[in-house]
Amino acid sequence: MEDIHKYILEADDYVGKNYFNTDDSTFLLVPDDKLNSWYELLKDKIEQNKSCTSNFVARKWSSIDINRYHWVRRIRLEQRKLELATVEQLCRAKYCLPYLSPQDLADLPDSSMGGAYLQYMNDAKFYEFDKNPLSPDSDMKWLIRLMRQTHDFYHLVGEFYHYGWEGGYLVYNDPRRFGHDMLVLIEEICIYAFMMGQVRLKEVIPTVADWANNGYDHCAAWLTQAYPIWRDTQDFSRIEHFEFPRFIGDCEKFTYASMKLGQLEADVCVDDFLNDLHRLLPPLPLDAGLEEREARDMVLESFERGLRSRPLICFEWDRYLANDLNEVRAFLNIPRRKRFRDGSHYLKADLVPDSAPVAMSTR
Repeated sequence: MEDIHKYILEADDYVGKNYFNTDDSTFLLVPDDKLNSWYELLKDKIEQNKSCTSNFVARKWSSIDINRYHWVRRIRLEQRKLELATVEQLCRAKYCLPYLSPQDLADLPDSSMGGAYLQYMNDAKFYEFDKNPLSPDSDMKWLIRLMRQTHDFYHLVGEFYHYGWEGGYLVYNDPRRFGHDMLVLIEEICIYAFMMGQVRLKEVIPTVADWANNGYDHCAAWLTQAYPIWRDTQDFSRIEHFEFPRFIGDCEKFTYASMKLGQLEADVCVDDFLNDLHRLLPPLPLDAGLEEREARDMVLESFERGLRSRPLICFEWDRYLANDLNEVRAFLNIPRRKRFRDGSHYLKADLVPDSAPVAMSTR
């Protein structure tokens, strides 16, 4: 534990913080009155450039002049034999995703990982192809950059996009949209619970147990108290004490500690982890609502799926964009998700015979 605490403290100044990038490309919020015009303009530009030789790169869409960015395609997309690298190899090479544009992915079939990724971003009205563009000058900054760059691929292969669908993965902080906003935040906790399973350290279990039992309340407090402060001031320091941003930081710190301890690729006994987790889980209060109980079950399922999957941190995503999405999921040994909320949205690649998931409940 002493070594773990050393590495967690070492990473503490960088994880979960929006000042990691000097160009504000992470955690950037767009004023509500500008969202629709940005989305429509980006969609039009993508359609216009499908047959052009110069490609539009819609990265950091909320802060750039989109008419200025034209790039030549730099990657060759073809199906490849699926393989994993090692953490050591990737860290030594400081592997990060290359710049991708919608044009790079536009000709891929919907069933491919790249085609599904493009649909995921189009449907979600979300375009950020390169998070954390600063060159990493340490192992820690490299890992954090890679985790944030590939975050949406984890969403994609892990099916963490199935909350109430209203055309965008956005938090509105509007009382009329509270149910939608809670679904968005619970899904984010689920993806970080999955990534905590990937950490392969039992020291994460108390944290995951807390997320499972108290995550719903943390999300409610974030929406009603923290988010308005962040929206109005863009000052991360004023909301650091709220729990929701700490889900991100905790996950990044434990992942870094696991890398330094050489555990990210370790084989673990899943049942041992789950038994320890359930021993720490107190029962929910008798007055806990259905949504709160479902949220806990979703977090627990996500952690188990992360434990059972191969180390996604070792997967070079840009090499396999032309491969079938479900082939990639099978190679990474990711169990198909079972627990969803009603009103889920699915990608075309999910809607194949006998594979479409079923929502948890009907309300």
